[in-house]
Amino acid sequence: MFSPSCVNGKTRSNWMKRRSNNMLLCPPGLLILLVLLTLLSGCATSSRPDSGASRLLPVQVSAQKRPIPAEINHVLLRPDDLWGGIAHDLSWNYEHPTIDAERTLWLSQPFLQETLSERAPVLLQWITTEIRRRQLPMELALVPVVESMLDPWAYSSQRAAGLWQITPSTAAYFGVEVNWWYDGRLDIVVATDFALSYLQELYEEFSRDWLLALAAYNGGKGRVNRALAQAEATGNSSPTVWNLQLPRETTRYVPRILALAQIIREAERWNVTWPTLPNQIALGVINTHGQMDLGKVASITGLSLEQLRRMNPALLRWSTPPEGPHDLLLPESTHRLLSQARDSMTAADKMSWYRYQIASGDSLGAIATRFNTTVQILQSTNGLAGSFIRAGDILLIPGSAGVEAGSVGQINWPPSRKPRRYTVRTGDSLWSIARRYDMRVSDITTINQLDAEGYIRPGQTLRLAP
Repeated sequence: MFSPSCVNGKTRSNWMKRRSNNMLLCPPGLLILLVLLTLLSGCATSSRPDSGASRLLPVQVSAQKRPIPAEINHVLLRPDDLWGGIAHDLSWNYEHPTIDAERTLWLSQPFLQETLSERAPVLLQWITTEIRRRQLPMELALVPVVESMLDPWAYSSQRAAGLWQITPSTAAYFGVEVNWWYDGRLDIVVATDFALSYLQELYEEFSRDWLLALAAYNGGKGRVNRALAQAEATGNSSPTVWNLQLPRETTRYVPRILALAQIIREAERWNVTWPTLPNQIALGVINTHGQMDLGKVASITGLSLEQLRRMNPALLRWSTPPEGPHDLLLPESTHRLLSQARDSMTAADKMSWYRYQIASGDSLGAIATRFNTTVQILQSTNGLAGSFIRAGDILLIPGSAGVEAGSVGQINWPPSRKPRRYTVRTGDSLWSIARRYDMRVSDITTINQLDAEGYIRPGQTLRLAP
């Protein structure tokens, strides 16, 4: 069983297993005879460039290969921009009716390129950098597109969350930290490290077949193993992802990835234009050396709170967690400014405080709810042993000027009065809108007759009441 080391906000580990290759030893005479027989028979073997033992190449085990058209399209001529670089590195070529059907569905979605391009610059840039660093197939960068449409706050009906749609049980099993302050499933760095490591593990487990690994990522490796055993029991000696008995969602999953790869790589063939997104932002992780208010970080770095949130969606409150992790994903151009300010600050300097005068009838619980905090934090901050408070006294409440803390993350602020109609804004997701108005995602999709696998776009009007 796959048992990686524990991963939490303080430790970002690689769970790769190391496997040694068995060497077949042949007597010299037999080896020479085999070589001569191969040459005489004119047997053609496929050769791979020697790019190091860690190179993981795609295994073409199922469906027929489809050659790339001779007319190289314009996306492939843009290796220095985000979509062009992805197109340039896509290497799998398959042909299958299910891929054709999924490609048609992708092409029927309005504003596909615009929606993905709006969300892609930070998210896909980090993911593609990691994929290249690990020398993995670029097709894996499309997994979070299929999983979440690059919505970092995506939340499914099965409670899977984040770009890579990690479930609570998976997070708990593999030690991905989830608490009131922080959700590692939403952490771009942590979740990407976990997902890519897990996909590599599945690749090794399923005989170095990436398509089976992807099916197992979606449907679970136990389900794929049972489908393989069933296929072999019924006389199928060469089971592949194309002929296994799998649930409908998993059966569609791999073709959806392959179809999207076709649309990106062969854009002109499918009459699609991908916007130019220059890779201009160098991203890196910096530690705040303790809890720090995001409002302070924004002021120091010159970034907006919205930019901070989109780079660090795992932070559920107004600051980094008291006990960590204290890592922030930021443009490297801001690191020097933050490190200089950080090193000159005391712990108290790193936080903002709101002074609240207790009114008659107030309780700690009501005040905590109003300011999106907890009774325990109010007690700890103000040195209270119990819940007794007096009208007229002052409470110190941590956060970006108290009520402004809600602007850091709309998903955590108490529900607003629900309008009948809502116009989608940049950065919105179905989950964030549902949380803002105390609704369920399924309520919004049902009222608006939305496809659960679709997406929303800025300017779109949603009804929030029947």
